[in-house]
Amino acid sequence: MAHSNRLLVHWLFLLAEVALFIAASVCAYLSQVSEWMGFIVVSGIATALFAAVKIARSVPALRELFVREDFASKIAIAAGTYGVREYFNMQSAKDQALRNERTQQEIQRAQHLWLCANSGASFLDPAVYRHWQFVEQRLKAGTEFRVVLLDPYSGEKAFRNQINVSGEQLDSKVNISNLIKLHNTYPGLEIRFAAHGMHASVFATENCVFFDPYQVGVVGDRIENRSFALRIEPTQPLEGIGLYRLFKSHFETLWRSSTSFSDWIVQANNKLPAGLPIFKPR
Repeated sequence: MAHSNRLLVHWLFLLAEVALFIAASVCAYLSQVSEWMGFIVVSGIATALFAAVKIARSVPALRELFVREDFASKIAIAAGTYGVREYFNMQSAKDQALRNERTQQEIQRAQHLWLCANSGASFLDPAVYRHWQFVEQRLKAGTEFRVVLLDPYSGEKAFRNQINVSGEQLDSKVNISNLIKLHNTYPGLEIRFAAHGMHASVFATENCVFFDPYQVGVVGDRIENRSFALRIEPTQPLEGIGLYRLFKSHFETLWRSSTSFSDWIVQANNKLPAGLPIFKPR
């Protein structure tokens, strides 16, 4: 189903220009055979059509009066102007799989990786079979990966845990032991912790960002995180700023205000679980 008649309007104007060419040929023929009444009628119609096309071409706002678009088309045009290239309904298994596939494709071709997230498990935990194998390939190739995670002992995380896991001190998704092993193994991986402001997951490369909002809407007895995700590319809109720049800036703000892994280990020493690997400072 077409959501816009914009293409139809384009073709109508093209057909009008073809009609003008035909009218010019007809006028030439009528003048040769001295059919002056027909010549006057055809040339009059052609002149009016030419004037209408010329004015519409030179005044875009007038041409827009002929355009009819539905809700879906208006959203697509408005969002596309600011860099949105794909929308994923995260309550749909098909869209979830597509988002994961797109993410993995972007990881494979990226030269720089950035992530801010509550736990980052889908990118950093081998036990969560999703993106880690692709991230690992890039880290082995020397790609830099900067990660900001929500401090698992922060007030913001405690609030989410209280809703999600009945007040447990530490969300099971945060695998500190695994994070220490990764830090010790991959020098290109830099992990920091933020205590506030993690209101969205942003995974970015130099080519695009994937944006997933966080909220605290409870369905049943847990926060329902499945809402939507966006894949956004860099753009330069005529008004305002592109969403790639905006959400990449969200990561950069958290990065500047976060605590390094080594400092965090010291600060959280009395809260950490027993049996963790030895953390190797850089």
